[in-house]
Amino acid sequence: MLLARAGLAGAEEAAPEPSDGVRYVSMQPAFVCNFGMADNGHLMYLKTDISIRVGSRDAELAARSHMPALRNSLVLLLSRQDEATVSTGFGREAIRAEALEDLNAILQAEEGQAFIDDLMFTNFIVQR
Repeated sequence: MLLARAGLAGAEEAAPEPSDGVRYVSMQPAFVCNFGMADNGHLMYLKTDISIRVGSRDAELAARSHMPALRNSLVLLLSRQDEATVSTGFGREAIRAEALEDLNAILQAEEGQAFIDDLMFTNFIVQR
């Protein structure tokens, strides 16, 4: 019924998207980094999916427009970790907090505002 009414009324505007509110931005593709050497001489890798939480459409646009710089910062941060840090919940929480701080520093420098409210690991896999 709505579609029929919309067709009869002509081209109507779509409902506007709310400008504020919680938004999650998935940082795709997943991050895959080597972060050191195992005792057997093989490289160790981690794979993680990361999403950031922002509070407005402007914050989402700022994060998306600076995604290459944000991703670069995360790759460098993840690559300099050690096995003890990535293997514990406490260590992962420390990485998460440092990542959030680093990303907000980039946005503060580029946009004049730290737009990111939170950073979440939605997946975190370590290969030794």
